[in-house]
Amino acid sequence: MTATQQRRTFVRVLGSAALAASVPGAFVRAQGADARIKFGWAISKTGPFAAGAASAQIPNYRLWVDDVNKAGGIAVGSAKRLIEVVEYDDRSQPEEAVRAIERMVNQDKVDFLLPPWGTGMNLAVAPAFHKGNFPMITPSCITDQMPQLVKRWDNMFSLLGTAASYADAIVGLIAQMRTDGKIGGKVAMVNVTDQFGLELAAAARKSLKAAKFEIVVDSSYPISTQDMTPLIADAQRANPDVFLGFSYPPDTLGLTEAARMRSFNPKVFYVGVGTALPLYAGKFGANVEGVMGPGGWNPASDAIKAYIARHTALIGQPPEQWVSVLCYSGLQALAQSIEKVGKLDRPAIIKMLGSTTFDTVAGSLKFDNHFMAGGWTVGQWQGGTFSGVAPKQSGAKNLIAKPAWKA
Repeated sequence: MTATQQRRTFVRVLGSAALAASVPGAFVRAQGADARIKFGWAISKTGPFAAGAASAQIPNYRLWVDDVNKAGGIAVGSAKRLIEVVEYDDRSQPEEAVRAIERMVNQDKVDFLLPPWGTGMNLAVAPAFHKGNFPMITPSCITDQMPQLVKRWDNMFSLLGTAASYADAIVGLIAQMRTDGKIGGKVAMVNVTDQFGLELAAAARKSLKAAKFEIVVDSSYPISTQDMTPLIADAQRANPDVFLGFSYPPDTLGLTEAARMRSFNPKVFYVGVGTALPLYAGKFGANVEGVMGPGGWNPASDAIKAYIARHTALIGQPPEQWVSVLCYSGLQALAQSIEKVGKLDRPAIIKMLGSTTFDTVAGSLKFDNHFMAGGWTVGQWQGGTFSGVAPKQSGAKNLIAKPAWKA
């Protein structure tokens, strides 16, 4: 299968399971209630961001609405209200996302907006969210600008944090491996030239330099790149101890396949986003063992096990093992804020989000200065689970050595 076919297959497999309404402006109407709460979102169903949006965000928007409506709705004062959805395709274009939000606010008269997928798209629509006092809990935005942004836009809450937190975490792990004599000091790094990849690579360069690693390859590639073989070939020639790929889901698949085909076996192989997807493990089987990437999770709790079962039943596949549970938990926090306020008062709900600890499938969720506390920053495939390995906290696994690729 060619890289182009892989990318199309990725979108088709996830899209068929995860997309709710493919026609722009389609309505998913809750039944059995006169008063409803209208939620709207514009998200990438087509274009280069469609694969990412379909991987963790759209399925959890659908699952949360389904769960809430099956439970009778969200309590607003003395009455429960079902959810009604207005949904648009932003076509992976920031301008289209902004136009869709304007339609939802001015024509569809939504009560709440949910954010799009990806760092750049979130930053593009943030002013529109703030203008309308819409709570904005971002499940797929990683940027070092976030500390400044939340001061400017006090309605914004981050579930993932900063680029530096992810770069520092993986560099800290490999620095310890070097100290322990498990690896040398040569690093090959590639990144997609979208804001996510650019920020992660910049943060990693700074952290690697501070830790005195030698960067033997530092390459970027456009988001439209189909064939990852030249990037892997360049890295292989440099014979690094560590490979870091700050990539989007189709590229994560492509980089891994090219590394496997060329028997490129650095002691540390880190790629993502997309590493946490069931599709990733399904495609590469036992070869995922030891692969690292951003995020991770600990699915040991009964709440997460029940969430996995509901996700699998509705979407047709288990959830991605990082952003999915955070996305769903953020929506739970939003619903609980609405119920605590007791009315659809968006400024009051924003204040509630910033001052309350919420009970979610991921456990207790609290925003400290608009950042979710305690999230995983590095995961590693171990025994069929993309386990959280950093930071060292309850449920964290110890690193394992990555075996060589199998044929």
